Amino acid sequence: MQNVAGLIATGDKLKLISLIAAAGVPAIQATSFAQPKWVPQMADAAEIASALDRFQDVCFSALAPNLKGYQRAVAAGLRRVDFVLSASASFNRKNLNASIAESLEMLAEVTQGAKRDGVDLRVDISTSFHCPFEGRVTAEAVVRVVRAVHQCGVERVALDDTDGMAFPDQVQNAVAAIRDQLGLEPNSLILHLHDTYGRGLVNAAAALEEGVRAFDASTGGLGGCPFSPGSSGNLATEDLVALLEGLDYSTGVDQEKLLDAAEFAVRLSSRPYQGHLLRVRRPLALLPPAGTRMTEQGSDLICP
Repeated sequence: MQNVAGLIATGDKLKLISLIAAAGVPAIQATSFAQPKWVPQMADAAEIASALDRFQDVCFSALAPNLKGYQRAVAAGLRRVDFVLSASASFNRKNLNASIAESLEMLAEVTQGAKRDGVDLRVDISTSFHCPFEGRVTAEAVVRVVRAVHQCGVERVALDDTDGMAFPDQVQNAVAAIRDQLGLEPNSLILHLHDTYGRGLVNAAAALEEGVRAFDASTGGLGGCPFSPGSSGNLATEDLVALLEGLDYSTGVDQEKLLDAAEFAVRLSSRPYQGHLLRVRRPLALLPPAGTRMTEQGSDLICP
């Protein structure tokens, strides 16, 4: 939600979480403990975290871009935290205001804290395939960062296609390089996909061929990164689930209930829906609300 223009009410965020949970999605990153000064949408992170106990059978986590974010997440009751750094130096500086070396030093501190606090830590490696400032990222660069992350003691690693510029061969090459050079099995990795250029599903299929079995996606295709120029939403969860089920993988997700969540999610953003399944299965959900007049510039709400 960090890329949605205008603040979303905390109650609406919790309603979306409840709809996603009802669909059977096993793990939800519920919020981000980024600095509210830079990401105002996440100013209610602690309030969101305090309300998660009502949901059963879901593993909740929160994003933490630094040590202070980790400490805030733990203080709010989270026991699963996603730390983030980048495979490209320029994006690490733009997104986190730190060098990769500085982020790794911070990760070492966070890892020690996680062991002390009983927190399950995961690390997301942004721009694992392409950087909006440096261009194509090599598999060797990704391997270097993954090796450093594992040396810090973190086993759960996600490869993030931050600007949606990855191609299937890059995904497969990176996964294979990590397996061959570091001895890490593909089913221990997570793939975090954006769909900026419509390649999210083919990249997911490429990762499946290499043995990856865990994926990130966003209901209704929400998402995107405010620090990555041109980055659009994440791969829509409903599209990913449809692909996996169509390939005979069992996700445990109820697709109709997931579409309920997607239908609600798209109403939280002024951006057009970027997924596919909702458009095909529930086209009426994408019509402008009653009382909206369409113009050449977009839609104008007519006040009652």
